[in-house]
Amino acid sequence: MKPRFFIYFILIPSALIVFFDELIKSVAIKNFPEESYLASPKFLEFAIHKNYGLAFDIPFRLEFVIIISVILGIFLLRIVLKNIFLKPRIAFSVILILLGASGNFYDRIVYGFTVDYIILFGKSAINFSDLIIILGVLSLLLLSSKKHLTNNETVIE
Repeated sequence: MKPRFFIYFILIPSALIVFFDELIKSVAIKNFPEESYLASPKFLEFAIHKNYGLAFDIPFRLEFVIIISVILGIFLLRIVLKNIFLKPRIAFSVILILLGASGNFYDRIVYGFTVDYIILFGKSAINFSDLIIILGVLSLLLLSSKKHLTNNETVIE
């Protein structure tokens, strides 16, 4: 995949999705019911789930979550800067993760929790920023396979 293709057809739409995700979250906070009000959840519901912890609702204090997020963000940014010219596909995959994470980080700063509004099977709660993070991780996993890497590249050096 050429870097230009990746920028125009993956990175820019992903950035727009994260932007619209934040708009949806602001509307959802005001208009969607709390997840606990769902009487008999179906396959797909729209309600507010407040994630005060890390991924998968692992409980931690907000201050700790913010510190961990900043450290991981710096680490990921370092990977981007190190790979942007030599391994642009790797850098762009990490940028996707950073884009999605920035949406959730913004939530923690503004609301004190991550706003999830898509409830799946009455148990899993996600938002579009989460989907962008997953896209970035899947992209990195695909790039990690030997047939996609050239010149003895590794994902993280």
